[in-house]
Amino acid sequence: MPLFFIVTNLQLNAQKGIHGLINAEKNFSAYSVAHGTKEAFLTFLDSNAIVFEKRKAVNGIATWKNRQEQPTLLKWRPQYVEIANSNDFGYTTGPWELHPSASSDSVVARGRFSTVWHMNAGGEWKVLVDLGVGNTPADNELKINEVKTKKRSGQASDLDVLKAEKDFIAAYLENKVHSYKKFSSHKIILLRNGRLPAKSVDDVITVIGQTPKEMIYTVTGGGISAGGDIAFVYGNTSINNKAENYLRVWRKEKDGWRIAMEVLRY
Repeated sequence: MPLFFIVTNLQLNAQKGIHGLINAEKNFSAYSVAHGTKEAFLTFLDSNAIVFEKRKAVNGIATWKNRQEQPTLLKWRPQYVEIANSNDFGYTTGPWELHPSASSDSVVARGRFSTVWHMNAGGEWKVLVDLGVGNTPADNELKINEVKTKKRSGQASDLDVLKAEKDFIAAYLENKVHSYKKFSSHKIILLRNGRLPAKSVDDVITVIGQTPKEMIYTVTGGGISAGGDIAFVYGNTSINNKAENYLRVWRKEKDGWRIAMEVLRY
């Protein structure tokens, strides 16, 4: 896969729109409950989908084919959903729970997932990249927050997004607070291990303050919608020689590309 790819714009109507995307995420989880996590991922991942294993970005289908099905039950639900103006590209995030078995109500692990989706040539929603965080508190909020990206003028440019990503990284090395102030959207979600998503101004400020200033980023891939209004970048991080991964979703706003969601594990 090239470092960046542009997702083809599709003139399809079936399942398009934000409710189609929400239903795709719900169906993904329901399939996991009914058929097991392995079969769910093999069914809903795109052929080029990226997942993360041993702190490396790898092909999702090949990785899940080699995994053993487990007796545990993994389920999740969307809590925040944003869709591109073209209605065929977007991302979702929300809480997940792991149960020791399908018949058990006890929870052995909790976290937050984040998934980037697109509609393929067959009119099906498929996962392009999936990365989450763990050890988060329980979250009983059932409301789904829906956002539709506003249409922006100009052509889709993966180089523009890559430049924004690299400019952010360079600014971060100089001053992490100023970097987020310059590149963050006013509608931003920050996902970290061990805590609920930061969305309010106060929570975002707190999380940025806690983010290690020694973070080193290496971009390894990404993609952009055909309409050029939403893009994602993923890669590796290193803090004191400890490797991890990250995912950033960028939104094109009137004053340029801004970070809409960030998943940072450390």
